[in-house]
Amino acid sequence: MSSALWTYFDPRGLGLTLSLSAGLLALVLSITHHALGGRLPGMRHAALGVLLASSGFALNMLQAWLPPTVGMVTAVLMIMAGLALLLGGTTRLRARQPPWRALAACGLAGVGITLWFGVVAPDARWRIGLLSPLMAAIALKLAHTAWSETRAPYRVGMRLLTLFGVVFACLMVARGVLAALGQVESSVSFTPVNAGSVLAGGMALIGCVVGLMLVLSGDLMALVDHQREHDPLSGLLNRLGLRQWIERQAPDLPMALGMVDLDHFKRINDHHGHALGDQVIRHLATLLQEAESPMCRTARLGGEEFVIVALGPEQAAPLHQALERLCARFRQGGPLPGATLSAGLAQGSVATFEHTLRQADDALYRAKQAGRDRVEPAAALSAA
Repeated sequence: MSSALWTYFDPRGLGLTLSLSAGLLALVLSITHHALGGRLPGMRHAALGVLLASSGFALNMLQAWLPPTVGMVTAVLMIMAGLALLLGGTTRLRARQPPWRALAACGLAGVGITLWFGVVAPDARWRIGLLSPLMAAIALKLAHTAWSETRAPYRVGMRLLTLFGVVFACLMVARGVLAALGQVESSVSFTPVNAGSVLAGGMALIGCVVGLMLVLSGDLMALVDHQREHDPLSGLLNRLGLRQWIERQAPDLPMALGMVDLDHFKRINDHHGHALGDQVIRHLATLLQEAESPMCRTARLGGEEFVIVALGPEQAAPLHQALERLCARFRQGGPLPGATLSAGLAQGSVATFEHTLRQADDALYRAKQAGRDRVEPAAALSAA
């Protein structure tokens, strides 16, 4: 390698460039997460962790021009705190409780090692040899935590976090071994080992930010899909979401279907206001959600019309009883006691969903004609 090309691998310049890039990306990530409503618990901690670790990484590159307590001790403190926050944030992203006490103990141990072997009794071999496995342990814990992610929207981003956690851990183990052998005497000396270490460490930090960005984008896409398939007022499936759920079922699977409609809903809105009307809708949705299971889904088709679909054989009778109980509970409680609903019940199969829906709608119409506040079975069920 020519001397001109080798200058591009100066650990100081390389480290400053990579740490600045990682820090800026982490800042953009934090701002974006906040702008999107801060939906992901732990993302703020993880982004702050990368920002801190990057800042400490940059400060470490400047240690030759700074007092040891600033260029070395403060740098290690920021790197350890950053790694701890990154691990803690990733753990919270996994909906788990971070081991803050253990992480704080690791941070204090790192600072103590740096103070003693960097300021009191300077010894680069012991300092690097002890700090490296400590950081490697945190990186491996990060990789293990991220690897166990099973939720589809977050899996790709967490896999990237795993990869760079392993890369950073391997880097730290290698540096610890080389320090023990006397091959590493400084973090910033102009050597191939330091150049490779800085390159790998800086890229690992950038890779962690990219992984977190993929987690954030996955959550955003999941939110878009949820909003596309769910009614915003009731939280139930909308017409599209219900149809997509039906399409995922076996065509020959039997089902029972209930159409539910609020009685005199226009009168409720006119006499009591749309705000109370919305409360009535949400109350009915809450009652319907209590009936949901892996084989039973409820949806709001629009306005005051709802549907409940129960898959499986012999579901008509249980669904009829459930609709009767729903009528009684809705009449007796909620934001407008005395309000009633009507329901129509039909039976068919997944393949005949549209036809069954029309049958239930016809039965609902007969329930309205018969005086409302009742459950009316379809003609075929009545004959049976």
